[in-house]
Amino acid sequence: MTQRVFVVEDDDLLREAVDLILTHAGYSLASTAVGNGAVNLVARFKPHLVLLDIRLPDISGLKLLSALRWSGYKAPILMMTTDSSAETVRDVLALGGNGYLLKPFEPKDLIGRVRAPLKPASGAIHYLDD
Repeated sequence: MTQRVFVVEDDDLLREAVDLILTHAGYSLASTAVGNGAVNLVARFKPHLVLLDIRLPDISGLKLLSALRWSGYKAPILMMTTDSSAETVRDVLALGGNGYLLKPFEPKDLIGRVRAPLKPASGAIHYLDD
């Protein structure tokens, strides 16, 4: 089963680079440049993981993170940010984020951060529902 990743990033070049890197690594990708409507797009695409920029032009990435969790989305959400302050990290975790990726990042770091929460736990039983 190909794992699906949904990317919310307003920087066109970065979004395209993330799409290219993760597609090359074997993931199925969908993306958007805006936060408004992303909850509905996530519900339709049913990703196994969301990469979400903290600073979007139309809505705070933290508000979008909260909205995704409130809507019932339970899969991992990783925030992308240039801000590694303790307050930002605390906010991400308090709102249900599973971590963050500090920009700029290397392709290997992106792949590693995406792969880690998607890797099955050793000895766990997994059921495929899609």
